[in-house]
Formats: sequence, structure tokens, C-alpha cells
Amino acid sequence: MNGRKKVTLESAFQSKVIEYLKSIGAYVIKIHVSSYQLEGEPDIVCCYQGKFYAFELKQGSKLSELQKIKLELIRKSGGVAMEIRSIEQLKELFESDVKV
Repeated sequence: MNGRKKVTLESAFQSKVIEYLKSIGAYVIKIHVSSYQLEGEPDIVCCYQGKFYAFELKQGSKLSELQKIKLELIRKSGGVAMEIRSIEQLKELFESDVKV
């Protein structure tokens, strides 16, 4: 898969994730990659029903070691942090975890 197509697929996936989270009433922040942003931060963070969530969105690639460390730090701090590969996976999390 060429780089441009991968970016388009990931952007479409991010848009679907953000749309879903907003539809259930979550406050959502998309972390934009830039020279001012720390490496390894999750793609999306949100707050829903008083709980902090952080998601690393993946479509084909794997988590880097730094991303794994950051997600674990969030979990150790009491948040929910995980890799998300499909919108169905995200919906299952919220349906089982917080009874949307």
C-alpha cells in the first residue's frame, strides 16, 4: 500500500472514531503530530462519563515501544488506554465498559 492511500485510510478511520465518540456525548481531542508534540502520545483522548480514555488508532501498522509505554502510563494513572483497530472494537468497549 502506498503512503498516500494509508494516510487516507487512517484519516477516514480517525474521522469515524471521532464521530462515534461525539455521538455518545464524549469530549474528544485529536492529538496532531507536530514538532511541538511529544512522541508516542495517543491519537485521540476523550472524557466520557467522568472517565479518561486514550486511543492509539492503527490500520495495519503496530504500536511502537514508546506508544506501548505511554498507554501503560495512562492505565497506571487510572485511565483507559488501548490500541483500536476497528470502530466495532471501540463500540464494544463503550457498550461493555460504560453502558452507553
